[in-house]
Amino acid sequence: MPVANQAQFRGLAARVAQAREEERAAVARQLHDELGQELTALKYELVHTSAQLVDAGLPRHLVDRLQSLIGVVELTTSAVRRIAQDLRPPALDLDLSAAIEFEAAAISKRTGLRCRVSSLRQTSRLTQAQSIAAFRVFQEAITNVVRHANASAVRIKLTEARGVFTMAIHDNGRGITGPEIKSPSSIGLLGMREAVEPYGGRLSITGRRGHGTAVIVRLPLPAQARRKMRVVRRWS
Repeated sequence: MPVANQAQFRGLAARVAQAREEERAAVARQLHDELGQELTALKYELVHTSAQLVDAGLPRHLVDRLQSLIGVVELTTSAVRRIAQDLRPPALDLDLSAAIEFEAAAISKRTGLRCRVSSLRQTSRLTQAQSIAAFRVFQEAITNVVRHANASAVRIKLTEARGVFTMAIHDNGRGITGPEIKSPSSIGLLGMREAVEPYGGRLSITGRRGHGTAVIVRLPLPAQARRKMRVVRRWS
């Protein structure tokens, strides 16, 4: 494909990715702000009604049924909040390093997977769109570790050097196989590639049986950020 066509394709893919993130954010807000609030209001109405019916002498087995309904509403509210956070994690409003640390801590608490993050020494120089793409790859990679790797620990290292951002994710699980990497049914792996390619990024996935899997993402830093890095090195 000619270079000009490649640039046009990347630009289109980047706009599609941005539109997708904006749509996710909008749906997450609607779930949290509208549906979540309505469910909370419903819960308090049920609680209030239950108290009134107890005072009115409603048979105990009917009160218990009403209490069960309140429990269902609470579970549904939690599910809505979880879906909203998956669509647009609050961590995305933080710097990339902080976002990954926050998400890794949440995953560790939820699953018991030990996560060690080596963060950037300063705020990432990636654009917001690139940062979101890198974060989405991290999300998918860590989900694969939890679901498929049979791992007990994972290391995440973030670096920026020579005009390139690198995120390396290594787990100590069974190790992904070549056929699994190449399988057309590996939608998650395809999604990781599609997340970074619009921004000139590259993704590599390797595994060794019994020695875990390595997912490495490289994204070019914006030209302005690279110039700043050269100036800093010149005067340091």
